[in-house]
Amino acid sequence: MNKRRLVPGRHCTLGVTGLLACLFPLTGSAETYRSLPPPPSASAGSQATSSQSYMLGLIVNDQDRGLVVPVQFRDGHYLLRAADLQQAGIPSAQINASIMDVSAMDRVKAEYDRQRQRILLSVPPEWLPAQTFVGTTHNGPRYEGRSSNGVLLNYDLYASQTTSGGARLSAWNELRLFGGYGQFASNGVYQQQLSGETGAQENGFIRYDTWWSNQNEENALNWRVGDLINDSLAWSSSVRLGGIQLSRDFSLRPDLVTYPLPSFSGQAAVPSTVDLFVNGYKTSSNNVQSGPYSLTNMPFVNGAGNAVVVTTDAQGRRVSTTLPFYVASSLLKSGLSDYSFSAGALRQNYGAKNVDYGSAATSGSYRYGLIDWLTLEGHAEAAPSLALGGAGIQLKLGAYGVVNSSASQSQMQGENGRQYSWGYQYSTNRFSVGVQQTQRTTGFGNLALYADRENSPDALAFSTLSRRSAQYNASVSLDQFGSLGAALIDITSASNDRTRLLNLSWSRNLWASSSLYVSASRDQQSGDWSGAVGVMIPFSDLSTASISVERNQQGGTSERLNLSQSMPSDGGFAWDASVANQNTNGYYRQGNLRWRNQKVETSAGFYGDDSYSTEFADISGALVLMDGSAFAANQVTDAFVLVKTDYPDINVRFENQLMGKTDKQGYLLVPRVSSYYPAKYDIDTLDLPADMTTSSVEQRFSVKRQSGYLLHFPVETLRAASVILHDQNGEPLPLSTQIDRPGQTTTFVGWDGIAWLENLTEHNPIHAQTPDGRACNTELPLSGGRPKSLTTYGPLVCTLPPLPSGKTP
Repeated sequence: MNKRRLVPGRHCTLGVTGLLACLFPLTGSAETYRSLPPPPSASAGSQATSSQSYMLGLIVNDQDRGLVVPVQFRDGHYLLRAADLQQAGIPSAQINASIMDVSAMDRVKAEYDRQRQRILLSVPPEWLPAQTFVGTTHNGPRYEGRSSNGVLLNYDLYASQTTSGGARLSAWNELRLFGGYGQFASNGVYQQQLSGETGAQENGFIRYDTWWSNQNEENALNWRVGDLINDSLAWSSSVRLGGIQLSRDFSLRPDLVTYPLPSFSGQAAVPSTVDLFVNGYKTSSNNVQSGPYSLTNMPFVNGAGNAVVVTTDAQGRRVSTTLPFYVASSLLKSGLSDYSFSAGALRQNYGAKNVDYGSAATSGSYRYGLIDWLTLEGHAEAAPSLALGGAGIQLKLGAYGVVNSSASQSQMQGENGRQYSWGYQYSTNRFSVGVQQTQRTTGFGNLALYADRENSPDALAFSTLSRRSAQYNASVSLDQFGSLGAALIDITSASNDRTRLLNLSWSRNLWASSSLYVSASRDQQSGDWSGAVGVMIPFSDLSTASISVERNQQGGTSERLNLSQSMPSDGGFAWDASVANQNTNGYYRQGNLRWRNQKVETSAGFYGDDSYSTEFADISGALVLMDGSAFAANQVTDAFVLVKTDYPDINVRFENQLMGKTDKQGYLLVPRVSSYYPAKYDIDTLDLPADMTTSSVEQRFSVKRQSGYLLHFPVETLRAASVILHDQNGEPLPLSTQIDRPGQTTTFVGWDGIAWLENLTEHNPIHAQTPDGRACNTELPLSGGRPKSLTTYGPLVCTLPPLPSGKTP
C-alpha cells in the first residue's frame, strides 16, 4: 500500500502543478510522496470551507504569464502572495499586504479553472505594464565606420581655348591621407595661360583648404583643425576661418532619428492586434496583450498627416481611431542637443592668395530639444571689435505647422544693432505654405560683414546688410492636373532700394515619364515678365530630349532643343547637345561627349555663339595607394572601397548594382560610396572554377568620411574532396558514422560510405565512430597537400572492432 505524509491542511494535486505543489509548498514545510495524489474535489473551488493550498498557473486578463504560484483556498476566497502578483504585472499600488485576497480586491475578478489547474484573474487593463512597440523610429542597426590606411590623390585636368582669349590649362587636385588617426586633406588648383593674355586669373598654384579631421561616432562628434567654415543657424551667417572646430555631427549616426516622431497610445482590455496606417498606408502590425500600449514605430514622414489605429480582438471586433499629426524635421527630440564651436582667424582673399588670415574670431551655435514641440536655439560671435549674441525658438503648433523666431543684438565698431526674424511653415502631401521675414536696424553687424569690411576696407560704404528681407512660398498638388507653385521675394537694401520678384510655376506629367513645365517671373518694380515653357521626353532609361521656349524681361524670346544620354553606372559613353535661337549673336550651340571606365573619365566639347566660343577637353580621376599597391580609379568625392578577391575577372556589386570585374591582381575600386551609409557589397562566384572557393561572398558595413576601406573576399583553391570509407570486410562504413579530424569540423558518412572532407593537408588523420559506438582510425595522404579537382579518393580501409556479444549493428 502506497503511503504519503501530509501536513494538515495541505493537499497535492495531480499533474505538473500538483507536483510543484509537493516540491514547493506555500509555507516551505517538507512534504514527500510515494505516488501522485488524486485531483482535488469539485468542492475545492469557491465552495471550500477549509483552507487548502495548490500550485496553479497564473493567468491575468487571458494572458499566460508563464508563472506557477501557490494559491490558498480559504472559505471561498483565493489568497496569493504579493510578490507573485507583482511579478505578473499587478502594480504595487494595488497591493497592501504580503498575502492578498484577490477575491476581495476592488475591480478584480478571480476564477478557479479546475480542469487546467489555473487561477484566472481579470483586472483593469490600466493596471498592467505599458507595452511599447518600436520599429522604424531607428534607421536600422548601427554599423561603425571603417577605414584602412591609405593615400588618395584626386585630379582634374581642364584645357580650354576661347575666341580671342587664348588657351589656358587648369589642374585641380586634392590630396588625402586617412586611417585610424583621422583624415588629412589639402586641395587647390594650378593654372597656366598657354597663349593669349593672362587676364584677371594669375598663373601658378592657388591653395584652397587644408585640414585634419577626426570623429567620435558614439557621441556623434567631429573635430576639425585647419581651414573650415563655421556652422550657422537659419538666422545667422557663415564665414571661412583658419582654426579649430568642435561640432555635433548627426550624419555620423544614420541609425539615429534626431527629430520627434509622434507616438500613439491606447489600452487593450484583451489580447488584440493593433495595425497602424499612416496617410492610407499600413506601416506596422503588432500583437498586444491586455493593458496600455504605445506605438512609436512611425515611418519617416515630414509635415501633416493622419494616422489610423485599428484594434482587432480575438473575436474579430474592430475599433478604428483617426489621429492627426504633424512632424517637423527642424525640431530636436526632447533632451537632444546640437552644437558647434569654431575659433581661429578670418580667412581673406580665398581663391586668390594661398595664405592670408586676418583678425581672430570665434563663433558658436547651440540647439536643445526642451520638449518634443519646442526647440531652443542660441548663437554668439566675437572678433576684436565685434560682439553678437542671439536666441531663437522652433515651436510646433500641434498639427498646424511650425513657427520659428529669433532676436539678435550686436555691437560692431562702436555701433549697436538688432536683428529680428520670424517664420511659419506648414506642409502636407497636398499643399505647403511658408513665410520667412528678417528685419535689421542700421547698426547691425555680424562676422560675415566684419570679414567683408576687413577684406575690402575701400568698399566700407557698400558693405552693409539688407534692412529687410521676406520670402513667401506656396505649392499645391492638383492630382492629374499637375502641381502649382508660387514664390515672392521682397528685399529692401541698406539704401532703401527695394526688389520684389514674383515667380509662378506649374508642372504636369504627360505620358510615361514625360513632363511639361511652365514658369513665369515678374519684377514688381518694373512690371516686366519673363518665362519659359518646356517639355521633357525620355526615350529610354538613359536618353532624354527636351524642348523649351523662353522669354526675357526685355521681350526677347529664344527656343532651345536639348538631347542627352546619361552615363551607364558601369561606365561607357554619355553625351549631350543643345541649340538655342538667341535672336542676338545668332544661335547658341553646345555639345559634350564623355567616356568613362573603371580608371578614368574624359570629356571634350564646345559651347558658344557666332561671336564667342570655347572648346575644351577634360580628364579626371583618382590615384590610390593602399595594400602596398597603386590603383587608378574614377574621382572619389567622399569615401571608397577597394575590393580584393585574389582572383581576376570576378563581378563585384555595390547595393545590387554591378560595378565591374576585378583586375588581373584581383582588385576593384568602388569610388562612389556615401560615408557612414551601411551598404551591401557582394561578389559573383558562379564563374569560378570548380576547385576554387571563398569563405564569404557578401558583407554589409559603412566607411568613414573622406576615407577608404580594404574589403577582402579571399578566393582560394578548394582543398576538399569526397572520400570513400570501408571497413576491413570491404563494406561501407554505416550511414551517419561520425568523422572527426584534428582542428576541423565534425562531418558524417553518407550513402555508400562517402564523406566530404574540407581543409585537406598533406596528412589527414581520420577518426570514425559508428552509430553503434565502435571506433576506428585511418589516414588520407595527399601529395603536396592539395587534392585533385573533382576527385573522389578511396576506398580507405578503417578497421572496426567486432560488435559485443549479442549486439547487432
